[in-house]
Amino acid sequence: MAEKKSDSTNTVGSGTKKTASGKKSTGGKEKSMTELVGALADKAGITKAQAKQVLEAHAEILVDELKQNGSVQLAGIGKLKLGDRAERQGRNPATGEAITIKASKAVKFSGGKRFKDSFR
Repeated sequence: MAEKKSDSTNTVGSGTKKTASGKKSTGGKEKSMTELVGALADKAGITKAQAKQVLEAHAEILVDELKQNGSVQLAGIGKLKLGDRAERQGRNPATGEAITIKASKAVKFSGGKRFKDSFR
């Protein structure tokens, strides 16, 4: 009798899957850069090389605007805002030891009305 190869994912209850590493997945997956470039190229009717250039240029513009102005308004989508995170106390999860987490900057996204309404 031949052995059946096991699939890398097993169904675990209501719609979730368990991957070979044992982590649960709900089926959704972030797009890789290659997949995003391909989707943009298909949607805009341009080559993948052109789509990659557009995405890279857009990312550069967003970073430059955030550095200069602290925020960027994306019409119909929302707003990216550069925020400060204060220094705070935390715990090392392995040892339970109290540690100080340094102050840092973080980009925060606030969805616009049209963007939010598309998910209702």
